Amino acid sequence: MAKNNFFIPGGIRFTAEGGLAVLLTNKTGANSIKGYLVRAHGSVEKAVELIVKGDPDPFGVFYDSGIPDGSEAWVVFSGLADVYFTAVGSTMGYFARNLLSGDTGDAGQILSEAVPTSPFSTDKHFLEIGHILETRVGAGLARVIMHFN
Repeated sequence: MAKNNFFIPGGIRFTAEGGLAVLLTNKTGANSIKGYLVRAHGSVEKAVELIVKGDPDPFGVFYDSGIPDGSEAWVVFSGLADVYFTAVGSTMGYFARNLLSGDTGDAGQILSEAVPTSPFSTDKHFLEIGHILETRVGAGLARVIMHFN
């Protein structure tokens, strides 16, 4: 089956990987990094910034690297996406989530966790971004089926 990119007028598209993406302004202060987790910008309309550790409001990941600050960037918010994991890597079948303050990794990176440990019912549940479909050793991109709590 051929992979296609389907564009819909108004800044929304289906990616070749099977994700749904929307066009928003990169306001991270730097070039975008593919697979880094974002949230709505706090003071700029229709813009995103990198998620910070412990923030329960992620909604997507950058589709491309190298999009300059202030430029429009595709953000995948549903379906299949390549997300950027910390140096711990990823394990197929595990839960993917934003980092907590005690986790190792940079803002915007994702952590792979088997069955979330305490405080699952509060913090970790709202940090979840999806379920991991690929195992990866070390930091980098792995495929995730995205959903947000």
